[in-house]
Formats: sequence, C-alpha cells, structure tokens
Amino acid sequence: MNIKRLNDKVYRVGIPVPFPMKYVYCYLMENEFGYTLIDTGFHYKKAVEAWEETFEELQVDTNRIHTIFLTHFHPDHSGLAGWMQQRTGARVWMSSDDLEMFQLAFKDNGVQKENVEKLIYDHGVPAKLRDEIQTNLQKMSKHVQPFVDINPITEKECKLDDRTWEIIQTPGHSKGHLCFYQKEEKILIAGDMILDPITPNISLWPGGSEYPLHDYFNSLEKLMDYSVEQVWPGHGDIIYHVTERIEELMHHHYSRLDKISSLATSKSTFEIADALFAGRQLNAHQWRFAISETLAHLEYLADERKISRIQSTPILYANSL
Repeated sequence: MNIKRLNDKVYRVGIPVPFPMKYVYCYLMENEFGYTLIDTGFHYKKAVEAWEETFEELQVDTNRIHTIFLTHFHPDHSGLAGWMQQRTGARVWMSSDDLEMFQLAFKDNGVQKENVEKLIYDHGVPAKLRDEIQTNLQKMSKHVQPFVDINPITEKECKLDDRTWEIIQTPGHSKGHLCFYQKEEKILIAGDMILDPITPNISLWPGGSEYPLHDYFNSLEKLMDYSVEQVWPGHGDIIYHVTERIEELMHHHYSRLDKISSLATSKSTFEIADALFAGRQLNAHQWRFAISETLAHLEYLADERKISRIQSTPILYANSL
C-alpha cells in the first residue's frame, strides 16, 4: 500500500494507474462530519483493490465519506468517482467547465468522436493513426464507469479537514482545473497544475480552451501570488521548492515554444509533432498527447503572431524565418 500520513487529519493515498507515472495521489481528509476525498483514480481492478486495502488499513467507515472533490475531469482523477459514490454515498463536486468536458468526453462521446476526428484530420494526422487514437479514446471512456452524479462547484471556499480551504480556478491542464489552498498552513493541493519531476500536459482538445497554454501561464502567475510552502500534487512527490518549480515549468514551456517555432516551416501539426518527438516510439495514447500539446503551443505562437496559421488541408504553420 502507498499511504502516507501528512498530519493528524490527512492521508496521502497512492492509487495505481496503468500509465508511466504509476500512481495518482488522492487525499483522504478527516473532519467533524466524517471524511472528504480529493480525487479518486482510474477505474480498473488494481485501483479498486488499492482503495479497499486502504479503507481496511486505516479502518475507514466508508459510509462516513461524505464529499468528493475532483481537481479535474481527466480519467486518472475522476474515473473511480462513480464507483466511490456507489460505495460511500458521497456527493461529488467538480468545476462547471470540467463538468461540461466530462459530459462531452465520456457521456456524449459520439459528438466528441466527430469533433476529435475533424481536429486530427485538419491537422494532418494519417488515417491509420486517427483510427488508433479514436479506439484509444473509446477505451478511456470505459474507465470512468459507472457514471457519476456530479455537482458543479460555485463556492470559493470549502471545508476539507477541519480547516477552510480556498478553491482556486487554475485552467491550463484542463479548462476547469481547480487547486485548493490552506492559508494558515500554506499548503496547495495542486492536482496536475504543478508536478515534479514531470511536467503537466497542456493540450488543445475539442470542447476545451482555445488557448490552454495562455491559461496555464496565467494560472502559474496567479499561484505565484500565494504564499505556498508545500504543494501536494496529483503525481510525484510533495514539492517544497514551490517558486523555483513554477519558474522551471515556465522555462520548460518557453523552451518548447522556441523549438516548435523553429520546426514550423509550412508544416502540419502532425509533421511538427513527429519532428519534435523524433526517435521515440509512441503508441496511440502517447501520440494523442504529443499532437494535442504540440497544437497548444502552435496556437499560442500563432495568437502571439510569432508564426502564421495557413488555412489549408491540412492546416499548416509557418514561422517568419
């Protein structure tokens, strides 16, 4: 079991995921009414077993888990919310923007399938890879079942343990990504907003923000205004060098922008992504992230007028060199 007690009210629970990062970290927090949970994990057998073992180890009466907050809609964070709701009877909360994306991506995925097909066709993805990406997306939707009854968050504060936490809107990794901040302890529950050593994926995807990288930079700058001594992330270790890590993340994306700009020589998004990740053997899941993150950077550059978007079939991007 991957359980760490952070204080007398909070446990950090590592739930396995079938991806390279190996675990998603969820936060089980005790308060006067029972327990609140931040994120749930990806719905597959090993994750369910990990939760059952956690409840047994910590002697948690699951009927006392009354509230679940989801930092964002991605299936490694939201996938077990339906199972957890059935298991505990808890109410589940998510930002309204990500609730819309959850519905679009997983419930109304016939519409999203068409949206995705148009996007990846327009950006030069070959037919065979387009089919593989669509198959991969359809498989993902199976890992968020049973579907959960989610409430949109409208409040700016909430009680997680016995303390008040500020709910901070931090779009970028997803359109409606949320962080939770405890002012007195200077703790930020960051979801996938700030990670170390990996970098959060910033992707442009149908139904999401048109300019997710702009959003992400703005969210990082917003968090710089908070006094944070600990980041409790969704993946990786707890982060103590917070300002330094934010600056590193910004530098990473600025370097990526420079590289992508140099590759934008009247090429499609797929061609640029292929050059950017040259030498790596990517599966359909990895290609989906590579293409959508490359596109997010290209659209940032086009919006900043650093490169030109050429409306053709496929869409091309060209720098001024």
